[in-house]
Amino acid sequence: MSIESANRFLEAVAYDETLREKFEGITSPEEFLRITEQLGYSFTTDELMSIAREQSQGVLVRRTTGVWKWLRGINWV
Repeated sequence: MSIESANRFLEAVAYDETLREKFEGITSPEEFLRITEQLGYSFTTDELMSIAREQSQGVLVRRTTGVWKWLRGINWV
């Protein structure tokens, strides 16, 4: 499990709508991680959230499209 893998995943999913579609309807972290592992990525939810916090620092306006929208739809707790 690694931060590097989470970074690679976020970069890939940011540019690949087909990849994002694989996560439609996902509501739990367990489902989310199972799919990412099937796709060859290995990271924990803590590692993913660490990167999300880091990349979101100073962001005041949220887009209604892209990666963060569906990441926010998962109940991470």
